[in-house]
Amino acid sequence: MTAAHLMKLYFPEVSELTLRTLVELWERTVRKFPHNPAIISEGTTLSYADVNASANRLARVFIEHGAGPEKLVGLALPRSPEMVIGVLATAKAGAAFLPVDAAYPAERTSYIIEDAAPALLCTTDASRAALSPELTVPRLVVDDPRFLDRLRGAEGTDVAPEERTAPLLPDHLAYVIYTSGSTGRPKGVAVTHTGLAALAAAKVAGMAVEPDSRVLQFASPSFDAFLTELLAAFTSGAALIVPTAGTLAADTLEAALLDHRISHAVLPPTAALTVAPRRFPALRTLVVAGEACPPDLVERWAPRVRLLNAYGPTEGTVCATMTGPLSAGDEVTIGRPLPGLEAHVLDDELRQVPVGEIGELFIAGPGLARGYLNRPAMTAERFVANPFGAPGARMFRTGDLASRRSDGQLLFHGRADDQVKLRGFRIELGEVEAVLGRHPQVAQAVAVLRTDHGVPQLAAYAVPVEGAAPTPAELREHMLRSLPDFMVPAVYSTLAALPLSPNGKVDRAALPAPGVLPRTGHREPSTPAEKALCEIFCELFESASIGVDSSFFELGGTSILAIFFIQRAQEAGLDFSPRDVIDNPTIEALAAIAAARSDG
Repeated sequence: MTAAHLMKLYFPEVSELTLRTLVELWERTVRKFPHNPAIISEGTTLSYADVNASANRLARVFIEHGAGPEKLVGLALPRSPEMVIGVLATAKAGAAFLPVDAAYPAERTSYIIEDAAPALLCTTDASRAALSPELTVPRLVVDDPRFLDRLRGAEGTDVAPEERTAPLLPDHLAYVIYTSGSTGRPKGVAVTHTGLAALAAAKVAGMAVEPDSRVLQFASPSFDAFLTELLAAFTSGAALIVPTAGTLAADTLEAALLDHRISHAVLPPTAALTVAPRRFPALRTLVVAGEACPPDLVERWAPRVRLLNAYGPTEGTVCATMTGPLSAGDEVTIGRPLPGLEAHVLDDELRQVPVGEIGELFIAGPGLARGYLNRPAMTAERFVANPFGAPGARMFRTGDLASRRSDGQLLFHGRADDQVKLRGFRIELGEVEAVLGRHPQVAQAVAVLRTDHGVPQLAAYAVPVEGAAPTPAELREHMLRSLPDFMVPAVYSTLAALPLSPNGKVDRAALPAPGVLPRTGHREPSTPAEKALCEIFCELFESASIGVDSSFFELGGTSILAIFFIQRAQEAGLDFSPRDVIDNPTIEALAAIAAARSDG
């Protein structure tokens, strides 16, 4: 089905040329379904009319602070109704939203804000405390009583075009999302409104979203899958379900799917594999995206739900290709290009490779991002002339390897460079290596993605400066000061020298399996709780030597693995929260918490 057909099917009253901006997509749905639930979160239900009025009030405040076309509004807000309303308000003001995760290290959030230079930063009192006080960007604190009074005094009707600082056009910026950068700093992908309408139509059609659907808001607002969730709900009249829990995996994900009777969800495969399909009778459609979809996931989910596999870099307006409904036993492809997009599998000289042969995947079409914010050289390197399109047409070099089947569907074959995907997150190994290399005791650094025990994890290798001996704990602490949790290596090894290939480059394939981390004062468990926790640690970290002083994160624990640990501990009669594990990662400390709760 062409983009034009999809547009006529889902937006019959408005032509394809006029229905392009995010605000137009949203306001059309408000007019059609004003009383439908738009946002449901922790017992609170807001109708489309309610959300629209709140977004209009906030948009007018944004405009007063200089927001408008080609300006950015930073949103340092957690997953919440306020974040969603902030996105809509930014669109109504004509500006582009810049998500800022206040849970990231202050060094990273400061860099993003300074690099993007938003006109203002919208935040909460709690998030403001996590941001650097040296930032000079004007801030609006949405839960400040004085700001709430000001907001209540603003007009709630739709923002008229003449109220904006300039006319809003489809090729104006819609959002800027920062992704991992190979140079050691994150880079902002600048995306316009142009591809949003076709993306929305394709998602609504492919996912079979209807006005009575309940769409899970799973993705962090700092990742573009967030847009898929909003568009799928807000262009069909469906309800967007916004849980306030942090990590959604295993028990927390199961609770969100069950308690809210979720009918449609977009999840990374890693998260989908933490729950059992039979538990969710209300779930009708599951889209997996963000990392390669394993065949066993299809075997588990396809018989019970409408299962789709989607693929796309941030540079392609969220999603570039998608399958139809998958069946158990199918070869897992990444589908075909979405309406209005093209996919080319090319060799090193930008020639189409024959069917069945592997080449680099390029995507083209109006949904391509404008480029990288403030990085013209990098933009020119990755967004290249499209030899198969009209004069001036561009295509994006994804860095992914693919092949095309005879039926036109695409098969994914991994990366052609040093970018990896881990639990749905896109990570440039170069950025991880650059941060590790800034440690004063590290002369050389390499990071790789390993699956030595069947669980993918980042591993770091460091060659110390002469006379230095940095410990894994010191290296991890250094990384946590600059990188978000998902980019921090799980294990660290020091080497006398890095293995080299004949051409003098680092031979990543020759790097040894990460060694067992040293344990100081290795002591055996002495209480029932310590013994139970040692057994669980041994299951999770098969190659490690475990004692009561063993630390969950030094052994390679991650936020996803912490969910499994908490589940296993509960089965043993020990109840911990994710915060307990973060603040007290050793067996001894966790056992003490369990003992204190038992005594109480």
